[in-house]
Amino acid sequence: MRTSCIVLIGLLSIAPAAAEDVQCPEGSQLPQDIDNTPDCLAAHKLHQACAWGSSGDEFMSEAVIDKCKAGFFDRLSHRQMRLYERRLEACGERYPVTEEGGSIQIYLSSMCAEDLAATYFKAAKGGRIAATPRWSVPNIPE
Repeated sequence: MRTSCIVLIGLLSIAPAAAEDVQCPEGSQLPQDIDNTPDCLAAHKLHQACAWGSSGDEFMSEAVIDKCKAGFFDRLSHRQMRLYERRLEACGERYPVTEEGGSIQIYLSSMCAEDLAATYFKAAKGGRIAATPRWSVPNIPE
């Protein structure tokens, strides 16, 4: 019970102001709900609102990241692609998935990667990415 409360408090504290408008629908079928969102940003907000704070979030993050990548990945220059990959590696360095880290580390790493993809999707809205978006590894509390 205590762990559940700590995870819930952590999840509530990481949701950005924009995600406050989105509430997790009761009886949500999260994978289907993510697929049914109109775009990456809506899927990202929904996942933030419904995140479990465990390794199960990795699968939801993959669905969100795929939705985001569809809006920017093929538009990246080689230089931007390398930077995206380095930033993705930074998520893994900040939130390494190790045997000692367990489920929470998988959650933190996947949410970091999802935040990166959503940032790039925002930058690509309406066309080609003219400039690489500003982004730093988010400080996701446990």
